Amino acid sequence: MTPVDLVKYVKTNEARIYGFDETTRARKTRAVNRVLMGTYLKITFEEGDYYFAITAGPDGWIRKSDTTDQMGLKVFYLDVGQGDGSLLEVGPFRILIDGGPGANMKNYLTHWQYTYLLRVNQKVHIDAIYISHFDSDHYSGLIDVLENVNFTFGTVYHNGIGKFVGKDRPDKYNTTLGETRKEGGKEFLKTCFNTLDDMLALQEEGFLQDEFTRFVFALKNARSQQRLQAVKRLRRGDIIPDTVVDGKPFQIQVLGPVCTDLDDFPYFKDESHTVNGHSLVLKITFGTCTFLFGGDLNTDSEDYLLDTYKDQPGILEVDVAKSCHHGASEFTVPFMAAVNPYATVISSGDNETYSHPRADAIGCAGRYSKGERPLVFSTELARSVSKEKIIFGMINLRCNGESIYMAQMKEANTPSDIWDSYLVK
Repeated sequence: MTPVDLVKYVKTNEARIYGFDETTRARKTRAVNRVLMGTYLKITFEEGDYYFAITAGPDGWIRKSDTTDQMGLKVFYLDVGQGDGSLLEVGPFRILIDGGPGANMKNYLTHWQYTYLLRVNQKVHIDAIYISHFDSDHYSGLIDVLENVNFTFGTVYHNGIGKFVGKDRPDKYNTTLGETRKEGGKEFLKTCFNTLDDMLALQEEGFLQDEFTRFVFALKNARSQQRLQAVKRLRRGDIIPDTVVDGKPFQIQVLGPVCTDLDDFPYFKDESHTVNGHSLVLKITFGTCTFLFGGDLNTDSEDYLLDTYKDQPGILEVDVAKSCHHGASEFTVPFMAAVNPYATVISSGDNETYSHPRADAIGCAGRYSKGERPLVFSTELARSVSKEKIIFGMINLRCNGESIYMAQMKEANTPSDIWDSYLVK
């Protein structure tokens, strides 16, 4: 048995960790833990074909053939209640896509995912935050994260549509999203912003909604404390980042919002349909695998996107899709058919009036899938509830650039049998 000091990652999904004798550290034959592909391993000893690994859950011996030097892509679809919030880790990058409505995102980051950094007084750096749109169930939970001085940030990306008060706003702001214009019998939203300075200029007018104002101040304070580098609006055609990780292409391509030649937005029915319909639509590629995050798209915007990309067949198709608008009924069958994933993740919560996810959304997510056994995951169903507490759920995705695995914890489990796990591709 030779002491070593190595960092490895799990190569084989649900790799077995074998127990050991507390006195001699000799390997036992019984597995005491199973760990997902991409899980961090601190290697302290090696013997023959095995490493001794310190990892999540019980430590122990793991076969060397079950380890690798490359982490791959990890996506954590968090149970943030009625809302959306996801964490991505790939290579050196940490990325948030939305943050939910409450404290779940902050609690997960500070009490679980990054405690190994925080307990030794290291800062947690988030390279990018993508906010699909400024509905509270997608961004409010990020305010506490931005205000936490133990976190630093690269760029906060957004769709450029803010929220104004419902009453006593200037006449020029004829909607709660700002000013519109009409042309050729159609209506367009003119008011938008790009940088943090643009947001502050709108805030100084004094007519932004309270929650959005809190968010703007959180950005301002983070920048003044030199914890935030930039704020930037995204639109169709942007690709950020566009790089290589572990020898494989990694990019986030912006498919929406699709703006006009005047850089404003088609107005869909009302304020709600417009801000939802112009959510950031992100297509993520890692190696040969693809993933879609579509915010709160609705029927109007899905038709608009299908028309926009009618000459680019296949551009919307991915391997795994985050269901738009929490599994609401307001979707189009042609859009679902165009996305055509192997697996769909629905993020929704209890105690809300929307009854998300709707039965037709669940059914169509399965029907319009390219898998023989379609996979539909729900953060709400992954949750465990007892009289004493709520254990919020999470859907785990792991990808090495060629294969994709997805898993959720079993409600009644032991470390050696913890995962309900599936090969997606």
